Amino acid sequence: MVERRQSANDEVEDRIKQIAEIADTLDYPELLRLRDMMQAKYEAKADAAREKVIEETKIKFAQLGLTFEDVITSQRKRKAAVRKPAVAKYRSPDGTKDWNGRGAKPKWIREHEEAGGNRDDFLIT
Repeated sequence: MVERRQSANDEVEDRIKQIAEIADTLDYPELLRLRDMMQAKYEAKADAAREKVIEETKIKFAQLGLTFEDVITSQRKRKAAVRKPAVAKYRSPDGTKDWNGRGAKPKWIREHEEAGGNRDDFLIT
């Protein structure tokens, strides 16, 4: 099985090398035509692949008794939890500012701790 896959990969690589060698012989306008042709082939193959996946999905949905709407609505039900802002744990001595204990320390707590105080002095009870 692995040998067959390797052989197929080698064949593809050989074909790509051949195309590259041919492209080296083309001038600019011919390369533009080749690009347009390859783009059209790519789009046709991509459309065919999409159609195949859609058809396979429809079959699997039918086997499970599902519809596309069932799947979509099941995805809509999963909503991210709404985050609530953190509750303040500390209040400044003048009572005008609060801090929840996250992030950088506010100046009033830094100054209090540098003076030898403890932030627990500002705990909101």
